[in-house]
Amino acid sequence: MLKPERMVKVSIVGSRDQLETAAEVLHRLNLLHIEDPVEVERFKIGEPLEKASFVSRALVQLRSYLSYLKIDPTKIIPSRKYKAKEIEEQLSKKLEEYQEMIGKRIEEIRSIDEKIRALDDELRIIEPLKVLGIPPKLLKGYKTIRCFVGFVRDDPTERFREITDEFEIVTKEYQKELIVAVFVKNEYAEEFFRILQEFGYREISVPDIEDYDARIAEIEKEKSELLEKKKTLETEIEEIRVKEAEILLAMEEYLTVELDKSELPLRALVSKYSFVIVGYVPKSDFEKFKTEVENAGLVVEVVESSSNDTPPTKLKNPAVMRDFELLTTTFAIPKYNELDPTWIISIFFPIFFGMMLGDIGYGLLITVIALYLKRVFKTEGWQKLLNIGIYSGIVSIIFGFIYGEFFGPFEVPGIEKYSETHFMGDFLASLYAFHHHEPIFDRVKEFGVKALLFITLAIGMFKMLWGFALGFYNVYVEHGFKEALYEKGCWFLGVLGLVFIILGFCYNLGIFTNNPPEGFGHVLPDNLYVFGHYTVEDAESVPLPIPGLVEGWQKGVNVFYLAALPLIVIWFIIFLLAEIPKMGPFGIIMGVELLTWFGQIISYARLLAIGLSSVYIAFVINYLGLKIGMPPGMAILPLAIIIMLIGHGVNLILGILDPGLQSLRLHYVEFFTKFFEGGGRPYQPFGRVKRFIEE
Repeated sequence: MLKPERMVKVSIVGSRDQLETAAEVLHRLNLLHIEDPVEVERFKIGEPLEKASFVSRALVQLRSYLSYLKIDPTKIIPSRKYKAKEIEEQLSKKLEEYQEMIGKRIEEIRSIDEKIRALDDELRIIEPLKVLGIPPKLLKGYKTIRCFVGFVRDDPTERFREITDEFEIVTKEYQKELIVAVFVKNEYAEEFFRILQEFGYREISVPDIEDYDARIAEIEKEKSELLEKKKTLETEIEEIRVKEAEILLAMEEYLTVELDKSELPLRALVSKYSFVIVGYVPKSDFEKFKTEVENAGLVVEVVESSSNDTPPTKLKNPAVMRDFELLTTTFAIPKYNELDPTWIISIFFPIFFGMMLGDIGYGLLITVIALYLKRVFKTEGWQKLLNIGIYSGIVSIIFGFIYGEFFGPFEVPGIEKYSETHFMGDFLASLYAFHHHEPIFDRVKEFGVKALLFITLAIGMFKMLWGFALGFYNVYVEHGFKEALYEKGCWFLGVLGLVFIILGFCYNLGIFTNNPPEGFGHVLPDNLYVFGHYTVEDAESVPLPIPGLVEGWQKGVNVFYLAALPLIVIWFIIFLLAEIPKMGPFGIIMGVELLTWFGQIISYARLLAIGLSSVYIAFVINYLGLKIGMPPGMAILPLAIIIMLIGHGVNLILGILDPGLQSLRLHYVEFFTKFFEGGGRPYQPFGRVKRFIEE
């Protein structure tokens, strides 16, 4: 879970005539990630098996049918599994049948489409000529006169008169353009043509017809007959699609497997008498792999890995976390020796999403929508994404219960009646009778905002330090302790110093104690200091996160600032040792980067800000809906319902996009960059999981 699965580098050796056997067993096992071969003396890259050419042609033909029929394999649940031998025996016969049943109908439909396009083109020519009002036989066939027919931007009559008055022109408007017919003697034809070009002339080819209306009627009739014939063919093809979809997919899967196997020699080194295939096998499956391959008469040898080897990455996570591999690999594929952050994002992504959205109603909608879409989109990527949506929706429901929000908060400071702010306010208030009719943690009130702000900053501080700690481990494994200290340990100490400075600032603001420093808070008439939510009298009831802070405060010492000082000094010394040899005095400037880490800690406050924006949008929607729909307001209930449906619909979309994108950003930018480089190669074993063919 913490690291990709361990790999064993192996070579498979056999006589040249065993290549087909090797292809069969390796494809069936679906375990060997084959490395691209490099030719050496006496060993060259092999050539495909004899059947490759036939299989390739058949596969292209079959896939063209599947594409035209729009058969989606993810939506077909096989009623049975076909035996490979059964498919092999029927293959040639079936391909001939499909050429008759499907291929010829497809060709006929394409021919019909071409004829319809030709008729439409002819119609586009005839319709403007009909508007012109001149019979087609009068627009062509002259010996001493040139006739120009086409579209122009403006009337060119005046420009023609500059050449001669011996011409005739007819102009008509057609679809915001001008169609013209110009008759002029041949001696002026070239000059008239140049003028027409100045006006954007586009010539119309006059068809050989007698009457416009008669030909239009013929075209419409011919198109109708062609469309009817096409509809009949499409109905026949649809019947074939329903009946033959499963066997078509089984044949496509069989041919794909056979093509993979027949092209295996292209991934092997072959000599006159033998072959060698080199690749990687997961360590957990090595013994099974070795036994199966050797039982087939081949030799398996473990190859000693060198420092230049880069094994492929096979992620190894529990089933519940496997969906989140989609988010990890979208950023980058972990390197073989690198920590896999999938388990981290699988925990924190839904939590961050839930913290921001935190609404029972919206969480329920997201969960229900995701469950429905899982039945529509069957591809692996969509299934993983929608599973993530389900997890995030469930966590949003949990946080919604903690916050007391169902399509918005039922309690808002400054408004006493629940019914004035929420359409289910009184019911929700009764639901929280166990907690004095108040949410467990109200993030809308002043104290909740302050507390949640500190919680989000604490999460940011923890994640930053954790990220650099993981980065230290990665670099230590790859390059040793010194490089790890210079590259990651240095910044860990610097950020830890920043953390203590932030905690010290919070301490000065009185967050950890109810005795505010001089200048903070104010004095009540009974001379009691008050800060935020509490007075000094409440001191016994307020938990202190770190023991001894009150005593430290009474001595006038800020222990956090004292702790930060040596950390910053140590960071600066290590930083100089790391950067000066590489960049000289200019490297000191790079120390400013420490401030960017401060900004990234503050960036976690978006967990509060995004959530509050959604809360208040929902509150406004509910408030407007109640004022418009219920007396003593406008009492227009249908309008109120429309406003609330549209408003909450838009807020739901924002509630999916904003928390989703911001949660990803907090992982990709603020966290992954501290330890996760990526750049690994995906594990792609030779073989495939078969859905329609028996193993």
